[in-house]
Amino acid sequence: MGAADGAPGDGASFGVAEHAGWTVVTVAGELDLATAGTLDEHLSKAIGAEGRPRVVVDVTRMTFCDSSGLNVLIRASKRIAAMRGRFVLVRPTERVRNVLRVTGLERVFDIRDELPEAG
Repeated sequence: MGAADGAPGDGASFGVAEHAGWTVVTVAGELDLATAGTLDEHLSKAIGAEGRPRVVVDVTRMTFCDSSGLNVLIRASKRIAAMRGRFVLVRPTERVRNVLRVTGLERVFDIRDELPEAG
């Protein structure tokens, strides 16, 4: 397995797509110091400079997230909130959900089991 597979120990892979008026950024593998900058770049592009961004981060295949990854998610969430947009995390694994719970971010982020629909 390679990085594109998102396997543990292989770093991370990212994808960007559109769904029902939302920009969906997918993360597979480990989100850590080595990969957080790439996610930050994808999220910055998704947020843009104008309008009210609607961004989903699909973490279904994210196997690990350290403080560097959490900081990228927090910064993106704050930037989007300042623009009156919406930021959603979708499908965290139990391992990732535990990290969000322990850090208190489970109460901060809008976390869902499915991709949001238009509206």
